[in-house]
Amino acid sequence: MRRTADGDRGSATVVMVGVVTVAMVLATALLAAAGTRVAVVRSQGAADAAAVAGAAAAVGLVRGGPCAAADRTARGNGARVSSCDVADAVVRVRVHLRSGPFDVEAVALAGPPPVDG
Repeated sequence: MRRTADGDRGSATVVMVGVVTVAMVLATALLAAAGTRVAVVRSQGAADAAAVAGAAAAVGLVRGGPCAAADRTARGNGARVSSCDVADAVVRVRVHLRSGPFDVEAVALAGPPPVDG
């Protein structure tokens, strides 16, 4: 019994469709993971900057209230302040950032170092 090449006609096309489909699914998953990581890094940066700006306002280095300074800075970084707490010139902010389909929150704390006593 001899096998001819006619029986394999089109099988490479089916294999290539499968390979391309798997590659596209993997690429989509990697892009989604990268987008999430970028959103997380951006939100943490915005939270850090907002907390530092709030702490600077709390000790009198910047005009205005600590939470107002934190809000201005967060908005400048594309985020918005969800909560802002001030206690003894230490500012704790939670920011919310929407980046495409991603919705990310981050928290930061800033202020003068504690006094040992």
